[in-house]
Amino acid sequence: MPKVTSEMHTAEPGGDTLAAELHAWNSAFSELELPWQWDEETYRSLLSVAGERDCVSTYVERNQAHLLRVYEKGFLRDLVLSTKARCRDAAAS
Repeated sequence: MPKVTSEMHTAEPGGDTLAAELHAWNSAFSELELPWQWDEETYRSLLSVAGERDCVSTYVERNQAHLLRVYEKGFLRDLVLSTKARCRDAAAS
C-alpha cells in the first residue's frame, strides 16, 4: 500500500494545490478509519485514468475490490468525497 511522505515536492504550477488535495484525501481516509494513504504518484496515476470524482471508485476497484462485496461503489465514493470536502474546507479555514 502506498504511503504518504511528510513533504511533497513538485516542480510544476499548482503543486501546492496538489499537496492540499492529497492532504484532504488522506485526512478523509483517516477520519473514516480507512487504512489507505495515497502518495503523489498514486494520486497522479488515479487522476490519469479517472476524474477527481472517480478516483475513489478506481482505487477501490484496483486495490480494495473486496469492499465491493459489502458496499456499493457509489456509496464509498460519495462518503469519501463528502468527508474530503469537509477536511479540505477545515484546512482552508
